[in-house]
Amino acid sequence: MSDETQGQQPEQPETPPSQPEQPSQQPGTPPPSWQQPPGAAANPDPHGLGPTSMGMAPHVAGALSYVFGWITGLIFFLSEKTNKFVRFHAMQSIMLSVAFTVLIMIFYLLMFVVIGGAAASSSAAAGAGAIVVVVGCLFWILWLAYVILWIVCIIQAATGKWFKLPLIGDFAAKQAGV
Repeated sequence: MSDETQGQQPEQPETPPSQPEQPSQQPGTPPPSWQQPPGAAANPDPHGLGPTSMGMAPHVAGALSYVFGWITGLIFFLSEKTNKFVRFHAMQSIMLSVAFTVLIMIFYLLMFVVIGGAAASSSAAAGAGAIVVVVGCLFWILWLAYVILWIVCIIQAATGKWFKLPLIGDFAAKQAGV
């Protein structure tokens, strides 16, 4: 052997790898097959309701405006400047909550008057007890109706529908500029 080849190892031919290297995946991330193709943007508005000034999908913002009643309704109504769908549902949420609150106050006032009148007159005590039971049952029926309406409104807004409640919906539409 010559002096040049003694210190060198023989060259090995390069063979292509049998499988391409997969990029390392971080825990908790979906496999690449679940991801959107490069350059494809997620559709934040699948219902065609237009952009929002908050950068949120309008059907999501509309549904969220009902979550905590007039509080979230007011937040979304004041925050959203451009999207009429979000403003409509936010105003309808405010109006629904206010209407329920007013009705509850009327029921409490009615019960206070009935109980106060019964306390002043012992002869009316028996009739007052029956009225309190009836008013109490009506209160729970009203509360159940509110919860059902609240859930229906959340679902309708989440699916991108312009769902108008009787009496309240027209006022909400006018305030939202629809």
